[in-house]
Amino acid sequence: MQIREFNPVIYPYKLWVVIGGAPSDIPDSFLGYDGKEIDNINNDTSNLEAFSMPVMDKGKNSYGVVIYFVSKKVMTCCAIAHESSHAAKFLFEHIGADMKEHEPFEYVVGWIADCCEKSRKNKE
Repeated sequence: MQIREFNPVIYPYKLWVVIGGAPSDIPDSFLGYDGKEIDNINNDTSNLEAFSMPVMDKGKNSYGVVIYFVSKKVMTCCAIAHESSHAAKFLFEHIGADMKEHEPFEYVVGWIADCCEKSRKNKE
C-alpha cells in the first residue's frame, strides 16, 4: 500500500491518497473522524475500486480525508474527479465553509485531483 500525504496549507485539513493494499489496511494508520477505531471497513468497501472517507491520522491526530484507489489502473480521469469532489465536500464540511461560494470549492477539487494525479505518476 502506498500512502501519500498532502497539505493544502491554507486549510487545517490533510489529504492522504492511498493506492493498493486492501481497505482493511487503512485502520492501521487512521482512526474514524470521531477518533475511534475504524471497524468493519470491508463491509462498506469490499466491492469498490475507489472511495473517500474522512479520518484522523493516528500518529498526529490530524483531520483529513483518505482517497483510496485499489490500483493505479482504476485512477481514471472520471474516478479521480469523482473522488476529488467527495473529498472537497468533506473538507468544506470540516471547516464550515459554504460550497455556494463556487470558486474556493472548485479550487480545492482541482488541487485534490492534482494530488491524485501526482500520486498516480509518483511525482512530487
